[in-house]
Amino acid sequence: MTTAQPTPPRAPDPDPHRLLHKLVTGLLVLGFLGYVLHEHPALRETASAVGGLGALLLAGVLAVGRGR
Repeated sequence: MTTAQPTPPRAPDPDPHRLLHKLVTGLLVLGFLGYVLHEHPALRETASAVGGLGALLLAGVLAVGRGR
């Protein structure tokens, strides 16, 4: 009588379309934001200010992270 050897467990394959999904999602978000800012010019200053503060915050967090 022979017994079959069980197959060893293996990690699931990563989603091959993950990068494509991220790129398409990012482009859709940028397109939507561009459309909103084009249709509502009054929001441009606010969006610029929020984006600038976000960039400064991100730079600060990265600087603190490198210091550790």
